[in-house]
Amino acid sequence: MPNLNPSATETSGNQDACDFSALITLLDHYLSQGTRVSEFDLMRWLQAPERAIFRSDALSDPLTLFRSHFILMHCLYRLRRQWHEQQKGGLEISALAIYRTPYRPPCHTPDTANTDRAPAHHDSLAAYYLDLSQLNTGREDVESLLRSFWQSMLLPDTQHQDLELLELEEPVDAQQIRRQYRRLAMQHHPDRGGDQDYFCRLQAAFQRLKTRYS
Repeated sequence: MPNLNPSATETSGNQDACDFSALITLLDHYLSQGTRVSEFDLMRWLQAPERAIFRSDALSDPLTLFRSHFILMHCLYRLRRQWHEQQKGGLEISALAIYRTPYRPPCHTPDTANTDRAPAHHDSLAAYYLDLSQLNTGREDVESLLRSFWQSMLLPDTQHQDLELLELEEPVDAQQIRRQYRRLAMQHHPDRGGDQDYFCRLQAAFQRLKTRYS
């Protein structure tokens, strides 16, 4: 299978527009062994030179990160469907744990067809990731999604402490925060004799403030 370049991937939404059969086969062999792995570690495994499915820089940019993640999830959900049709097993899919589970026969009730009774939240995710037209999500939309995610994760009571750590106070803007961070980072970098713990706290504070003021 050729080295995937997610930044160049375009599709009309037809699942046959991109041939991921080799990647699905590789995932089938790997996960059939009972391997339990996180999405990040699975991506790194696919990036390794002996496989080189994804390029080494696939996670270096928000857009290629999104598309790499999407392609991997698309293939995993297709593999889950394939295993179910073959009565081979189930597939648990989450960011922290991807692993094979025992096969569960579909439910049989008088009012329902013979269908896969996967959890509802998996069904909605499967519908999203099996729709290859989502790969056309543009850079601006991806960056907006990422900003919304990070902003929703921020604790409301850290802003004052973060500004104080960067020796700033309101009113400030993103440019001032970035300039002050660079000054303090150079001053306190461990390679220059700075304190490692303080430097890490400085980086974390800058990340939170950058998200707030973006």
